[in-house]
Amino acid sequence: MKQPFCILEESTAKLNVQRSQFYSHIFEIDTVTQAKEKIKRLSKSYSDATHICWALRVLEKELVELCSDGGEPKGTAGFPILNVLKEHDLINVCCVVIRYFGGVKLGVRGLINAYSEAAQLAVKNVKIVPLMKLFEHTFFCKYDQLSEVLKIIRQADGKIERIVQGETVTVQALLSEKIERFDPQIVEKLVKML
Repeated sequence: MKQPFCILEESTAKLNVQRSQFYSHIFEIDTVTQAKEKIKRLSKSYSDATHICWALRVLEKELVELCSDGGEPKGTAGFPILNVLKEHDLINVCCVVIRYFGGVKLGVRGLINAYSEAAQLAVKNVKIVPLMKLFEHTFFCKYDQLSEVLKIIRQADGKIERIVQGETVTVQALLSEKIERFDPQIVEKLVKML
């Protein structure tokens, strides 16, 4: 996979093609389920729309790419939207394009172009940032080991997320590499690099 990117905020755009109105929405997601819930909410908001088409790319256990033509001819809406997301190397993103039919049939090429352009407009309106694969570490140590744990994290250019003090100390940090000292729990995750 190339360097992945994500968006910082939700964005919308509007496009008019031969009297048909296209409203595009792009937003960040963490799961397919989360995307489908948002698509369902948008469907209710645009309940009088002719077509609601969408595409998503999300990293769950592996990269998942899904799209829907929303009643348009096969391959004329969802796939063009998905191609825009792929072209920008966007993941953890969903783009929904809502169409109000304006009375003029656009044809296959016209639909592909319109849905692509609507998705491009939504992408153009957002700030895109790189995603970095980091390892979320949870270190467990004694109080007299805390300074050494913090030193290891700083040397690895890590970011300390949280320190919890109890009978022992729990330190949560994000690091670009796995560090096995002090009996940590380690989870891979993608983090937006601002």
